[in-house]
Amino acid sequence: MIFFKQLSFLLLFFTFLFPLRAFDIEEMLDGGGLSNGFTHFLRIGIKTGTVSFLVEGDARISDKKERTVGKIQGSATVSAAQEGIRVGGRIFKEDMIKFTSELIPIKVGDRMFRGEIEVYLKNAKLIVVNKLDIEDYVKGVINKEAIPSWPIEAKKTQAVLARTFAVYQKMFNPRSELFDLAPTVLDQVYDGLGKEDVSSVEAVNATKGEIITLGNNPAKIYFHSTCGGTVSSSAEIWKKDEPHLQELHCPYCTKSSLYRWKRNIKAADIAKKLGVKSVKSIKTVRGKTRVDSVVADGKRIPVNKFRELVGFSVIWSNDFTVSKNGSDFVFSGKGAGHGVGVCQWGMAGMANAGKKHYEILKFYLKGIEIRKMY
Repeated sequence: MIFFKQLSFLLLFFTFLFPLRAFDIEEMLDGGGLSNGFTHFLRIGIKTGTVSFLVEGDARISDKKERTVGKIQGSATVSAAQEGIRVGGRIFKEDMIKFTSELIPIKVGDRMFRGEIEVYLKNAKLIVVNKLDIEDYVKGVINKEAIPSWPIEAKKTQAVLARTFAVYQKMFNPRSELFDLAPTVLDQVYDGLGKEDVSSVEAVNATKGEIITLGNNPAKIYFHSTCGGTVSSSAEIWKKDEPHLQELHCPYCTKSSLYRWKRNIKAADIAKKLGVKSVKSIKTVRGKTRVDSVVADGKRIPVNKFRELVGFSVIWSNDFTVSKNGSDFVFSGKGAGHGVGVCQWGMAGMANAGKKHYEILKFYLKGIEIRKMY
């Protein structure tokens, strides 16, 4: 009873905060179709704070009331003007216009995008948003977040992960009032349709509408490149115990080039990265499975801050030891990434071993269900 009272409060809260995004969670997840108010499209903020960009296509231009106000054939420069938004030599006295193509994807800069391109004028700058169907978005994400040569069941797994992440963000944590997600590692790497291939489209079509749920909510999911043999719990890494994000042994990611790694870094280079004159000693403070913090000459630094300063592509994960070799520090590590949730090289290993995408997801994420939105 308490749960349904809390759920009703959440629904009322989000309906008030985002009235155009009102939804009924149980109806959305019943497999019979999306509820009134929740539509299966996303808005991706592909450019923010820009003054101009190049658009190309055969598209009509409409205003925020959906009235057709112009057309482009070929390429045109879109720029912020004092009176509104300039497209080529014409100024539209609007704070929002939209490009819609009926036949071919629209090109923004050097990238092609499915769906529509919305342009907002705000504080004399342009915000460019790609509005598209969730399924088309997922097609553009898979090969940016996974290796294109991975087997189809691994790509199906990534499709469900990507779709779940997007739905959760849209419902509970949109990036701004104008768009749901960023096209970068802040959310998921999305580059339009440039990285789509036959297998990524097949993976999306085969899992259409499927998302990961905990109870009647989309799950908050996490994934990382390589766990190195042990997936860590959210309680250890982020001090927040999520029931589906538990510690487990993973024997499937040994094919990753970062399953084990070693980096020799000069003490002077580390000192420069940390903004100090010199570094004479580095020690690690470990949690149950991974490094919690690094102590450099007595100064304690959270491990992720240390990795950020030295370089995430230098110190690949938060599971490593440190030794000294002359003037060098030697970092010997396991895996890549934060180590919580789904191990992506592990899911590829499981797929190669004949496991289906739903088996892979239920191995890494405890107590979840996979349900169809539509």
